[in-house]
Amino acid sequence: MRICAVLLLVALPLWAKSDVVVQAWSRATPPGASSAAIYGLFENNSSHEMRVAEIRFAGARHAMIHRTVEDEGMTRMVHGEILVPPGERYELKPGGLHIMLMGVSIPLLKGCLYKFQILWENGDSTNHEFVTGGYGQMVFPADVEPVGGDAVTRHCP
Repeated sequence: MRICAVLLLVALPLWAKSDVVVQAWSRATPPGASSAAIYGLFENNSSHEMRVAEIRFAGARHAMIHRTVEDEGMTRMVHGEILVPPGERYELKPGGLHIMLMGVSIPLLKGCLYKFQILWENGDSTNHEFVTGGYGQMVFPADVEPVGGDAVTRHCP
């Protein structure tokens, strides 16, 4: 029981630091893929707006925020921003706003968790994870069947 209490005391400051809850996911990448995208739900539990300044993922050369737009029948990506108003949710999804991972150096495998970091405009940084679904995944992969290990608990390279 004392161990649980100590763990809770250690973990509470980590949870309290983040004003935004992030439930992130990605699609598995095919062999040789050099780009991928992160989608998900951002929920701002603070009393002030939260704007993403930078995204860091060790498995990619860089990450950018993109929005998919249609212009004269052609679909293309333009730079976007993630700005979450206080007390609101903001969704990143296929065909819309997403975090584009460029120069991906590791495969994103179905059923794996990967760590990434968000640097906020106010100077805070928060650590998060995204779970990887299948190649054609269109929504959060809540029922992912992993390549190995337990669903949504296996950390991969």
